[in-house]
Amino acid sequence: MKQVPRDSTISRRRVLYLAAVGPIGVALGACGNDNEVGLTGSPSTSVRSTTTVGDGLTIPDCVLTPEEIEGPFYTDVDLMRCDISENKPGVPLDLQLSIVDADTCAPIADATIDVWHADANGLYSAFPGQGDDANIDNTGQSFLRGTQRTDTSGIIMFSTIYPGWYRGRTTHVHIKVHFDNNTRVTTQLYFPDEVTMIAYTTDAYRDRGPKDTPNESDDFSAANPDLRMSVTETGGSYLAVHTIGIRR
Repeated sequence: MKQVPRDSTISRRRVLYLAAVGPIGVALGACGNDNEVGLTGSPSTSVRSTTTVGDGLTIPDCVLTPEEIEGPFYTDVDLMRCDISENKPGVPLDLQLSIVDADTCAPIADATIDVWHADANGLYSAFPGQGDDANIDNTGQSFLRGTQRTDTSGIIMFSTIYPGWYRGRTTHVHIKVHFDNNTRVTTQLYFPDEVTMIAYTTDAYRDRGPKDTPNESDDFSAANPDLRMSVTETGGSYLAVHTIGIRR
């Protein structure tokens, strides 16, 4: 398994931020014991402003992650797992989520995260009536769905594939965050259009072609641009990172 590279400047800022909010452990990927995952950056995608600390560096003022609709394809499959790909064709994607207290920025351990998204052809598992002609039935299947609990660093990682698209929607991932037996947020996360355009030139996506709805034309993505993830590509695989702020 690959080790995620870390930028030294970002890592130093992250260390100062973590020192400000309390002790934290090293984040380890759950997909195999040898899949060590570094802290890949500050939660810039979920902050509104910053506070200056020592050495002129800054830490984020965390904010509450906005709610978005659950959509028609959620089901509680009760599958605690990191690798949700089930060998579906597509570009490999690691989805790293950090769950923090929206008021203090402190990481939240033992939060439960549900993730679900479409395959390279824009189809979800578990439901009938899908596809452009509404004639595809994936009842009884569970691909690209799963659940995990955050570690002591408030972090989880899912191994999956880059999501495909379907008519009228931009590329997205659905998530639910549960804490203390309550659902704290249901929302969607988005991918940069320029990254998606490149991913969709690869084999699994090529026949379907470019998506018909960019981020700015999607009602949900356009309303909440802070829900767009930071996505990087290394060696044909992608890493998507985002921080989710909830209230305890």
